[in-house]
Amino acid sequence: ITPLRKSENNDLLKKWAYYGTPLSLWFAVGLALPFLDRFFINIYLPDQYLGLYASTQELLTRFFSLTLFPFIMALHPRIMSLWNKSNYHDATRLINQSISLVFIIGVIILYIVWKFNDFTFLLMGIMIPGFDSESRRLIVPLLASGLLWQLSFLTHKMLELMEKTSLMTMAIIPSLIINIIGNYYFLPIIGGRATAYSSLLSAFIYCSITGIYSIYSMNKIKSL
Repeated sequence: ITPLRKSENNDLLKKWAYYGTPLSLWFAVGLALPFLDRFFINIYLPDQYLGLYASTQELLTRFFSLTLFPFIMALHPRIMSLWNKSNYHDATRLINQSISLVFIIGVIILYIVWKFNDFTFLLMGIMIPGFDSESRRLIVPLLASGLLWQLSFLTHKMLELMEKTSLMTMAIIPSLIINIIGNYYFLPIIGGRATAYSSLLSAFIYCSITGIYSIYSMNKIKSL
């Protein structure tokens, strides 16, 4: 390997480390959030509630993973292609359109679930044994949480494109703090609803922080 070739390889490794290390930490924090929910429930609530909450959480938060994530993943190569070709305005416009579309679809689904809550409750009872009227209060916050986390894959897209993965990691830290505080202080007082709404607030905060940064970045691109 020539000195020049070796230098190029070292630069590439440094770039991968700079981009990939914060991204790995981001994934670790994202995986820790549902783990912490169940960790605290296991401490403060009866064992049988842990299984009920975990099943409800998986079913509702993964609902949007099945319905919206394939669409979001299909957008990724198109956005990257536009960005790599320096079509920044087209890339940002596609991101904006996608965020609007995902948000509208999500709100419609949430409205249908809320409007036909009796049917939703009946359906949940069929799929999850032991799902009772108290668990019914978990439906909307957990479903909304799943929507916001899917939406955040688009709101943080500008951070990915601009290789600001360290900022992605910093943006998700407040969500982790909210999760811990919400579960530690409020779970023993109001039960599983504290965990569900802590999850919703965590998702909202991350989505908001990355969304604000994306708006700022897009406005800078428009001015060019």
